[in-house]
Amino acid sequence: MAHSKNRIVLPSMTPGTSRSIAYHRFGRIGARPKVYLQAAIHANELPGVMALHHLLPMLVEADRLGRIKGEIVVVPAVNPIGLSQLVGNNHLGRFDLLGRENFNRNWLDLSGAVAERAGGKLGRNANDNVAAIRGAAVAALAAMKPVSELQTLRVQIMKLAVDADIALDLHCEADAVLHLFISRKDWPGPAALLAADIGAQAVLYNDPYPSHLTFAGVNSALWPRLAERFPAANIPQACLTATIEFRGEHDVNHALGENDARNLYRFLLRRGIIAGRAGKLPRLKTGATPIAGMDVGYSPSAGMLVYHLPKGSKVRKGTPICEVIDPAEWRPAKARTQIVARTDGILIGRRLDGRLAWPGMVVFRVAGSKILAHRKGMGAHDD
Repeated sequence: MAHSKNRIVLPSMTPGTSRSIAYHRFGRIGARPKVYLQAAIHANELPGVMALHHLLPMLVEADRLGRIKGEIVVVPAVNPIGLSQLVGNNHLGRFDLLGRENFNRNWLDLSGAVAERAGGKLGRNANDNVAAIRGAAVAALAAMKPVSELQTLRVQIMKLAVDADIALDLHCEADAVLHLFISRKDWPGPAALLAADIGAQAVLYNDPYPSHLTFAGVNSALWPRLAERFPAANIPQACLTATIEFRGEHDVNHALGENDARNLYRFLLRRGIIAGRAGKLPRLKTGATPIAGMDVGYSPSAGMLVYHLPKGSKVRKGTPICEVIDPAEWRPAKARTQIVARTDGILIGRRLDGRLAWPGMVVFRVAGSKILAHRKGMGAHDD
């Protein structure tokens, strides 16, 4: 099958308006391995869109040469709803302004529907189980009749991704180093290859799998959730799913995008989706640390936010990361409230200097190796 460009039309939410999602397909439908890539479910996070902008012509050329051995689906900008949310000269792409949902929450946990459809077919043959689970997941999605624009987006996108061997969701933070969120089930294994190929400076894992209903979370957790339901069956972790945080919102340029595309392409070579030599695996820059070891700093008050340290800094417990300044207080010592790290680790993400902070706002994240009591049971992101 040659490269094709396709379009998903979403239902109109207001008279006279219509939105659609463009996606590209390479290789032969049903060929293995299958990889699914999407960017900008948080629609104001565009570094992943830039990476896919540079990756697409590379895939077109590989397809022309007959080098794509698996199937590749690419959705360069997956969220036209969020892309359209331009308010007061600002782009607000993280939350749906209609339903007030975070676009990367409330995706569909299919484990119950798959268990009903395929539970009686699962046995000791792993390959047969994978095929049965994927078929049941596709059938469950086909049976759904979503009404709203956002729910239709989720169902239609999951139809493209649910049977993939690899599903990568490209994000960024406000100001961050390149890092990954994965399931513990995939480490070291395929997630370590991905981290090495893309140059991740931190890898954080959910143990044993993500519990939050993010896009990556539901695709990753489908397999271990079913393994827990059917302990006598041989159910492998059949999909490597990762959230890739491609640095910060302002890191949108051709140099970074082209480099990220080359790294993703090399990973596809290494996994046998594209024929060719991947070359020597780059040195892995980091080990993996638990999500429950990630310290999240919150602003205790309102004021101006100022940082002491740049992103990527190695910090010790008690290190001041930033401060919130009360502009009405003339005494510096009283005006400034410092916020410190509560673990040793690497400062992977922060807001931008000189921004207004409000009580409870997330102001930094530090990836640490030790489980933190106050983070147990918490997800990767609170905002």
